[in-house]
Amino acid sequence: ENKPDKMRTNSLPRMATGAITMMMMIIIMTVPSEACSCMPQHPQSAYCEADYVIVAQVLRKSQSTGTHDAYKIAIKKEYKMSDAAREELRHGKLYTPSVDSACGRPLEPNKLYAIAANTNQIGLCNFVQPYAELSLAEKRGLAGMYRKGCDCRVVPCFGPKCVFKPGACNWSPFTKKGDCETMFGSCVPAGRAQQNGVPTKCHWRRSPRFSECLANGK
Repeated sequence: ENKPDKMRTNSLPRMATGAITMMMMIIIMTVPSEACSCMPQHPQSAYCEADYVIVAQVLRKSQSTGTHDAYKIAIKKEYKMSDAAREELRHGKLYTPSVDSACGRPLEPNKLYAIAANTNQIGLCNFVQPYAELSLAEKRGLAGMYRKGCDCRVVPCFGPKCVFKPGACNWSPFTKKGDCETMFGSCVPAGRAQQNGVPTKCHWRRSPRFSECLANGK
């Protein structure tokens, strides 16, 4: 007479376990995917670290591989190009992840972009900016002015006090001062270099527009 009770008692844990498992699966399925995350990069760093720096016009979005979108481009200006990069770009195509969470960088047909990267695969962590939106100083920098400062490093600083580092310029990307350093600044050597060629000191080159930006806070 007690057998049905035993069966009912033994079945309750299995039912509870099944419900808990189902709830865990729902929670896992509804957790949002991680967003793309990139460290800020000054245009000079992008130039100096890139295998190629170009101004390219997007002709069309040509195809999708399922994970990446492809864009047909025409290179209008070539400021820097290694042999490996020339091989990468020989077909005139750039690829970017199809989803934002994988750092995809959609491009607009017929628009000109300034691009500094190392391969034909680009994303949000690369320097890919509409050319028309760059300041004159940024355009000149990408055209070769930044090359003079490639022995220096531009070091992001996120606190109220930045630690001085030899051969580097501190850069505060999320401040008004940092905006001026981005749009109008270039980090150049000052003084003698060490035996290994690294400058002992670097500083922000004070152009009139840079000084004006700092004075006006914009």
